[in-house]
Amino acid sequence: MAAGRFAWVLNLDADLELAAPHAYTPKRSVRQAMRRWTALLASSLLAPGDVVVDESTTPRSARGLVGRAFCPTPRALAMLVRAGAEPEPHPTLEVLRLVNSRAFAASLGATLPGAAFVTDCDEARAMLAASPPVGQGWRVKRNFGMTGRGQRIVETPTGADLAFVNAGLEEGGVQVEPNVTIDTEYAIHGLLADGGAFDLGDPVRQRCDARGAWVATEPLVAPSGADREVPAPLVAQASLVAAALARSGYFGPFGVDAYTYRGSEGALELQPRSEINARYSMGFALGFSGRSRS
Repeated sequence: MAAGRFAWVLNLDADLELAAPHAYTPKRSVRQAMRRWTALLASSLLAPGDVVVDESTTPRSARGLVGRAFCPTPRALAMLVRAGAEPEPHPTLEVLRLVNSRAFAASLGATLPGAAFVTDCDEARAMLAASPPVGQGWRVKRNFGMTGRGQRIVETPTGADLAFVNAGLEEGGVQVEPNVTIDTEYAIHGLLADGGAFDLGDPVRQRCDARGAWVATEPLVAPSGADREVPAPLVAQASLVAAALARSGYFGPFGVDAYTYRGSEGALELQPRSEINARYSMGFALGFSGRSRS
């Protein structure tokens, strides 16, 4: 990636665009939610001299700057070009859609007992009719989603539940996993170069609200208690993810989310790869120790 001043598009709704890249326009509720977080993200991710570009930016006002996006989707790239910035090298849309899908994460192997990415209606119905090996009911996730959007908790399947599942199957499949009670959330971030070399930041602790929306990222300093067992598995998962991303043609920032939960015997268990984010994220600047410009 280039050094120097950047023109940024902070398209926090990137996952929604990736779900429907050729017919996406953010709804008012999404725009409002993005405004809520954009200033906070800008204060942590941008450096002095960087500028934020959006749909209201005066054409050519960012001329001479390198363009960078939270995720280089078609809308983000179009905003950078309209502002006169030169987008930095980035993966193709096809690669972005592949590696940000839950199908991709599932293809690396399930890390939560009983979880599976499902593309068949009968298989989905059979899973939801059974009791999960851990937790209470099932959590169904659409192939693309963010901040808890596109998810539904299912205990005894209803017609509305099955309609949600069928809509997700039409988008390529759904992730079905036990609905566990999360104890503590974690993440690890990295930068992957074109060619496969990667650099990882330090594992961090994250706080999210009940819906899964990010609240804060905190350093994991001198881990004690259950936290002591977290860094090594997270580093191992991030290394596995980096290699898989590189094989798929992706390069750029990425993150792996994780959490602890109570297992079937009541002991605290680690889910070391709950999500893969092949883009920037709210906690990237802290998790990557300020090295995000290199």
